[in-house]
Amino acid sequence: MKRIVETEWTTMWLENDILFFVWKEGISIDLSGAKKTVARRMLLQQGKPYRILCNINGVRHIEKEAWHFLSGEGAELVEELVLVAATPLERVFSKYISTRLRSAPIKVFPDMETARKYLMQHR
Repeated sequence: MKRIVETEWTTMWLENDILFFVWKEGISIDLSGAKKTVARRMLLQQGKPYRILCNINGVRHIEKEAWHFLSGEGAELVEELVLVAATPLERVFSKYISTRLRSAPIKVFPDMETARKYLMQHR
């Protein structure tokens, strides 16, 4: 049974040893929201590193402090990060994450299905 965790900012779940992480549509993320979201992710992961498929399509704004947290301390237990970024703004977000996050490999795909296929083929 798939356990779904929902917060004000995200929906996340574990499936086939992949953590699916979807930011909600039209959200803005501040440092407090980033910290609360990571805390919920850590509870879901229960100390185990996961490959994460993160859909950033819903994000409209992220405060600089939130980005720094998410790509630094907030990246704990991230084995690999696969981002879904379709729009120019989302690709800018993903490029920023790629330059800041040094603790895990990062791939970027234009849609969830392509990202999922990549993760299933590269176990």
